[in-house]
Amino acid sequence: MKISTRDEHIHSVCKVILYIEQNYNYDLNLEQLSKIASFSAYHFHRIFQSIMGETLSSYIRRVRLQSTTLKFKTNQRVTKIAQSSGYETNASFSKAFKNHFGISPKEFSKNAKVQEGNEMLEPKIIELKEVEILYVRKEGAYTVSASKAWEGLMQFAYKNKIKYKKNIMGKSAMMFGIGHDDPNVTASNKLRYDACITWDDKTVKPEGEILNKTIEGGKYAMFLHKGSYENLKPLYDEIGNWIVQSGIELRDLPLFEKYYNRDPRRTKEENLKTEIYVPIR
Repeated sequence: MKISTRDEHIHSVCKVILYIEQNYNYDLNLEQLSKIASFSAYHFHRIFQSIMGETLSSYIRRVRLQSTTLKFKTNQRVTKIAQSSGYETNASFSKAFKNHFGISPKEFSKNAKVQEGNEMLEPKIIELKEVEILYVRKEGAYTVSASKAWEGLMQFAYKNKIKYKKNIMGKSAMMFGIGHDDPNVTASNKLRYDACITWDDKTVKPEGEILNKTIEGGKYAMFLHKGSYENLKPLYDEIGNWIVQSGIELRDLPLFEKYYNRDPRRTKEENLKTEIYVPIR
């Protein structure tokens, strides 16, 4: 397969992945998704599995179930969580959940709400405007997938700057990271991470594994982290406790990080600054 052809296939699969992740609570079928990819259903099924290493139905099921993990820290009933994740009945949801996580939703809910008794964090509640971004998706342990995603995104940015004289990352460019899965319950090789940047020159078009989407605006709880990225996990655990203790209602969107250091390799770890945004109602 020519590289250009493979890039086109990757771009088509990435578009479908984005659609699935934004519409997983609706009925999704092969015919519908293959049209988004501009392939026949027969060929797209094979292309998707070749690129992703799993079937289309398996990926949809994984996205639906992963979307529920944070919701168990709220006061939502299992029935509501099941329905909002694309399952028509509690029975079908419970069966899929236990097959995927090895534990029933009831047991998972009980564990998710265990509180450690620490002093509750106090985030800053803010309103954000929506942000259009370019991004690259990689899967794997976050320390690995994040590095690979940023490498792919920066190569695209530098190629446009050097080869086409197009400066994607101006002084006002912002950098974000989106980790879609909970490493406490998800296999490390299945963790999904998006490296994201805003870009000034909209004549630059996404290609290959580069896509664009919008980080939705609205109300967020913002938590500030100073220090190494490797020390973010304890803060995420505390955020989980905050969700439980505060009784806050979450919006059905992923958490995301905003990075204030354009080149962390040239910044001392203790000076790294990261904001974590939790979408709330």
